[in-house]
Amino acid sequence: MRCGVLSVIERSLLGNRFADFFKRTYFSASQAIIVEPIGQLQAPRETIYEPGQLFLHRHFGYRGLIIQSWTAKLFDRNQLSLKATLVYYILCSFPANSELTTHEYKSEDATNIYMYQVLTDQRDTDLCNAALKPGITFLPDDKRIFNTIYIVSGMDYVFHDDILPFSSQDSVPIKNEYVQEFFIPTADREPSFVPTDHLRRWIEARKQSLEVTCVHREVTEGVRTTTVPFFMGRRLTGDKSEKHVRYWRYFVRLENLNPDRIQLRERFWKIFSITGSLESVRGKGVVGMQPVLSAESPVFQYHSHVQVPVPWAHMWGSFRFERPNGSSFDVKIPSFPLCDRAYWSGTDEPPMN
Repeated sequence: MRCGVLSVIERSLLGNRFADFFKRTYFSASQAIIVEPIGQLQAPRETIYEPGQLFLHRHFGYRGLIIQSWTAKLFDRNQLSLKATLVYYILCSFPANSELTTHEYKSEDATNIYMYQVLTDQRDTDLCNAALKPGITFLPDDKRIFNTIYIVSGMDYVFHDDILPFSSQDSVPIKNEYVQEFFIPTADREPSFVPTDHLRRWIEARKQSLEVTCVHREVTEGVRTTTVPFFMGRRLTGDKSEKHVRYWRYFVRLENLNPDRIQLRERFWKIFSITGSLESVRGKGVVGMQPVLSAESPVFQYHSHVQVPVPWAHMWGSFRFERPNGSSFDVKIPSFPLCDRAYWSGTDEPPMN
């Protein structure tokens, strides 16, 4: 569902009236339209936004507050001249098979982009992308707990182009349980919210599982797929083998660049590990949903998880979409590495969240 706020924003942007108050429109349980002033639009900018910046999400329409930012490397499969190579252990164990080929990227092949972790207004996300509701997942601080994750609700990741900045005189401009813990409102500066020491400690304790370093993107049949991996940490398996399992969270965004309505029906994943094993996973939809991408609502994104018993692996795959006439087509999921950097650097104990 596309939120009513977007049509109001678009009219303001078309008129270039960034200083004018804009309003948010939504439906109550009785379907009555409610209009309320919430702030003043600001001109989007090319430079990075600071923590504490208020914004509206260009695609999903929710109000948000920036927690932190990263300059990430974007590897665009459609723009790069990729050199497909076989990693040495594949050469030793397998014949040259395109399905087992990985892509080695050079840092200079990538472009820099800004990506942000944000707090979301929980009233708005109820009306928007249902996959935003669960928030972001972490491993428990107790390392003895195996096969368990916990969820921090009301958080999301956004790209720079998603952000429509605004200002507000409201001391609590979004409804989110972490606003007062993470920020102090200040009237004499812009952005008008200053990160607290509590937020800095919270980020530092979870730095690795939050950090965005690389973004992978590919367009197939007019559908753009973006993937971002996050290393959550290691845990012992709990048996006598004393082996570690690596937990990964991955972010996926799907964007329909065509005007035609399409629906995601199936997913196909492949995971190739350093031991030479190739695992295939398939299923209906994603995160229990079969989202529709249309001209009115062209973007869908979600987080999911995977566990791997080795310090290095690769994931890739495809999504199967269905057109209104019943025909289907496959969209590539760009491959991304699952690399436990602490293990390869020789660190005795990896950074944990």
